[in-house]
Amino acid sequence: MQYLDFMETKAASLPNVAVRGALTNVLTLHRELMSTVAADVSKIRGNGDLSPAGKVKEARSRLTKDAWKVIKANMAARRLAERIEEKRAAVQLPAIDKSDAAGAVLRGQVRERLAGKTNQELRGIIPTLSTLYLQTILEAPELLDADAETVEAARVQAVELVHPGMTAQLDAERDAVRLLASATAQMAKVFGELGDLPNAKALDVFLNETVQDQRHLAAAVEREITES
Repeated sequence: MQYLDFMETKAASLPNVAVRGALTNVLTLHRELMSTVAADVSKIRGNGDLSPAGKVKEARSRLTKDAWKVIKANMAARRLAERIEEKRAAVQLPAIDKSDAAGAVLRGQVRERLAGKTNQELRGIIPTLSTLYLQTILEAPELLDADAETVEAARVQAVELVHPGMTAQLDAERDAVRLLASATAQMAKVFGELGDLPNAKALDVFLNETVQDQRHLAAAVEREITES
């Protein structure tokens, strides 16, 4: 239970209300699985009148009562992760004025200065570059043979220059949803072990067969996230 105590302390400190709520729900379900549900499964496994196969069948029958909770928790973790990435992608940088001839000349000069540098060299100097240099990289990365990692580094630095503090905020939110994903996976692992489900694929099959229509759960997750 030390793990859950630690995670509950972490959850309480999260500034994102939606992630904090989802993590709290996961930890509550984890405790329930380890106490009430585990006790029920233990009784089933101790029933001498049941064969080994019968015990597994009865244990899984018991778990069907809580399958929807696990499905909803998984949905919440995935949707919150998606929303954080959508938020990052929606951050706007100043648009380049294509009609500005002087600006185009300046960017051309910047490309000449950056030409020939490797991606590793570019990433090394990106923290020191001005917005002009960063915009030049982002405008046409193919002209500098800049790879995806270099482009992302340039974008992150540009965002920080244009919106000071936003990078740290977005990184903190990404870390929070990763924490949620980890906690959700640990909870789902406990659920699977109680049902003698050998791996994640078997768990997914069990959950999807138990709750075949999950649209109401998806709608509930979206509503809760939107309202938080």
